[in-house]
Amino acid sequence: MNNALRRNRLILERLSPEGKTTLRREVLLQAGFDLRYFTHLYRTQKGNTYHFCYDYGYLLLEEEKVLIVNWQQYMER
Repeated sequence: MNNALRRNRLILERLSPEGKTTLRREVLLQAGFDLRYFTHLYRTQKGNTYHFCYDYGYLLLEEEKVLIVNWQQYMER
């Protein structure tokens, strides 16, 4: 399980070196990302749920897109 989590984190980091990127879900899956493995969830006040693999997370968007983000200090509240 830990290997899958680390692999997912590395894929997110590689696809989003700037810390915030939107791309097609297909690109994430073709890179070997496994949506079943994540370390924790973050829910926003608006009701969006981000899945995190350590310090990188993603939000599944409409039209088969994904938003990749870095963990931010304000998320600890």
